[in-house]
Amino acid sequence: MLRVAIELWSATKDLFPSKRHLRMVMGLVTLATIVSISELLLAKLFSDLILPSEPRSSSNLIILSVIFLGVFGLLRIINFVREYYRLNIFEKALTEDSGSKFANSWKWATAMELTALLTIVGRFVFISILLFYFSIPFGLCNLILSVILFQTFALQMKRQYIEQRKFRKLQLEKKPVTNAEKVKTRILAGESISLISAFGMLLMFGALILFSTKDVIEPTIAFTLFIALRMIGQIYSGFSSGLMRYVRARVYCE
Repeated sequence: MLRVAIELWSATKDLFPSKRHLRMVMGLVTLATIVSISELLLAKLFSDLILPSEPRSSSNLIILSVIFLGVFGLLRIINFVREYYRLNIFEKALTEDSGSKFANSWKWATAMELTALLTIVGRFVFISILLFYFSIPFGLCNLILSVILFQTFALQMKRQYIEQRKFRKLQLEKKPVTNAEKVKTRILAGESISLISAFGMLLMFGALILFSTKDVIEPTIAFTLFIALRMIGQIYSGFSSGLMRYVRARVYCE
């Protein structure tokens, strides 16, 4: 886990050496994380709407429904604005580079993948904290699994760096490998980690069912945790494929 964090932070400082651009990038990542957390809290509100702990009046239900729909729409708008400003920041920070167009295009690719990975990590950290808030035993289960999986990510990242540098060296020597082989190597590397994480998520869903049947977790909380697990599963899947694309882009802009 530490190795992946060091790699991402090092790349961030390399791509955005200006403190101003670095602050702007981290601000966008923080905003994306807040949006993700708000989506999870919105899921909690939805579970309260459909699984109320006590009967509600029609007016109360209408008010909560309007709040739910309003916040949902607002989050979509915020996400669009964030993406717009992200591209503007890249345009200002990366076009200042005086390198070749080839290297600059790969820097753009690296920056896109890097900020996506940072956002995913931010989402994961805060969702994991919320799991502890909703259920400490369940949060501990998630922590143990995440340590194992991020160690797997680090190992696969190291292997992928070796493979991509080998491909790059062959390309410079005018002995390039086929595109099919390069794509196959990268995709299979990401999918193998995604498969491992999927089995880990099966264990987490099993733990959620067990805790629910033993009344360790309340039904409304269990529904929220189910949504959280779905989000974490998507995080692992997106992180595994994104990390492999990031490594490829990082090697080609070295």
